[in-house]
Amino acid sequence: MMKVLVGSENPVKIQSVRKGFLTFFEHIEVEGVAVDAGVPHQPTNDETFEGAKNRAENVKRINDQQNRGATFFVGIEGGVLQLQDRWFSVNVVYILDQQNRDSFATTGLYELPSALSKELLVKKDLGYAIAALADDNFAARERGTVAFLTNGKIDRFQNQVQGVTLALIPFLNDNLYFSRS
Repeated sequence: MMKVLVGSENPVKIQSVRKGFLTFFEHIEVEGVAVDAGVPHQPTNDETFEGAKNRAENVKRINDQQNRGATFFVGIEGGVLQLQDRWFSVNVVYILDQQNRDSFATTGLYELPSALSKELLVKKDLGYAIAALADDNFAARERGTVAFLTNGKIDRFQNQVQGVTLALIPFLNDNLYFSRS
C-alpha cells in the first residue's frame, strides 16, 4: 500500500489528496501532519508556491526522522496572485517523492471581485474578506471563496482535487519529466 503524507491536518486538503491520488493509484493511505508553511497567513504571489513547497518538504523531513514509510509528500497552499493589476485566488499543490523528484501545479485561477480585493488588502485574509461580504460569515469561510462565488457549484474540495491530479502528471510520465539526458 502506498502511503502519502499531507503537510496539513485540514480535512479538505487530506480528502482532496486522497481523491486525486485515487484517480491513478488503487491502494493508498493518506495522513495529514501539522507542519509550518513558513509564509504569511495570507500568502501572495511566489509566497503561495513557497508555502506549498515548504509544507511538503517539512512533512518529508518528519517522515524521514520518524520512519513513517511514506512514498509521496504533498503541500497545498491557498493564496492570491496579482496579475494585470487584478487579484486572483489560487491553490498551489507541490508533490515530492522519496527520490526528491517534485512537481508544482495549481488549481483553477479565478479573478476576485474588486470589492473582495479591497477587503483582502485591509483584512489580509481571504477567508475573512469573503465572510465580510457574505450574509453567512461562517458558511462562506467554511465553504471557501470559490463556493461563494459559484453559488456552491464548485467547492474548495473539487478545486483542490484538480490541483492534486495535475501535480501528479510528472510522476505518471516520469520518462518525460525526470529523465537525465
